[in-house]
Amino acid sequence: SSGINAEWPLRPGNIEKKCDPVEIHKLQIEELKAEVEHNKNERAETQKIYETEMNRLDNIKSKCNFQKKTWENKVQKGREALLKNEANCINTRLSCRKELFEKDLLLKRLVIDTKRCEKNIPELTASLPLLEKMIKE
Repeated sequence: SSGINAEWPLRPGNIEKKCDPVEIHKLQIEELKAEVEHNKNERAETQKIYETEMNRLDNIKSKCNFQKKTWENKVQKGREALLKNEANCINTRLSCRKELFEKDLLLKRLVIDTKRCEKNIPELTASLPLLEKMIKE
């Protein structure tokens, strides 16, 4: 047994205070109005907090999007510059190879001409007296 007498409310002799049901309803309505007003105020405060936080987060998001766009543009410009430099590098290599090949051919030609001159100079030097003699005659 829980210590509460189950027969207590049923005992004859209990004095119960009776209230007018209309007054009870009026009091309940007043309590509900006060609760509704409290909830409205609480909701308005919560809405303000929510809006403030959403504005703050929107500002952060906007800043992040701006920074992202800025960096994407910088990266794109960097990629374009890289492609341009790679193309220039390839073109420079090709032109240098062509120049080197042409200079190599020229150098080989000079070597051949030098050997021919080295061979012909003694013969020409030897034939000089003969030529001078022919000119005098």
